[in-house]
Amino acid sequence: MSLRLALAASALLAVATPVFAQQAPVAPPAPPAAPAAPAPTPEQTALMTRMQAAGEALEAAMEELEPQAEEIRDDAALSDADKETRIRALIAGHQPVIDEFTTSLQAVIMMRAAADGTSPEEAAQGAAMIAGMVSGQIAQSLITGEDPDGETGAGE
Repeated sequence: MSLRLALAASALLAVATPVFAQQAPVAPPAPPAAPAAPAPTPEQTALMTRMQAAGEALEAAMEELEPQAEEIRDDAALSDADKETRIRALIAGHQPVIDEFTTSLQAVIMMRAAADGTSPEEAAQGAAMIAGMVSGQIAQSLITGEDPDGETGAGE
């Protein structure tokens, strides 16, 4: 799995989640000159810094996991079920890193949803959906050796 692809997809989903979570009303015409976007708050800056650090930690974990998972997938002595069990055990050993990435991604989603006026319930649903998607993509990539978009050669 290309970690950059997974991170890009996660970031895209973080930005797009409010759009999926609500029906956008018809917007009035934009004013002729929009004011400059406000500077990020210290909370937003801290959250984005946390997200970046979590992404870097996840990238390091994936660089370690990918060759180990490939070795397990290539072991002809193991059944498919045994391979999956062993790879899931590898993933479990790195679960705190995955959880930190997911938690920081969810916090970004919640922050952006609040800024867009999304209800807390809808934002929470979107954040929960993203968490499952991230975990699912990581597991799929390591177990099958395919990128989420179906390309093979996850460790390459």
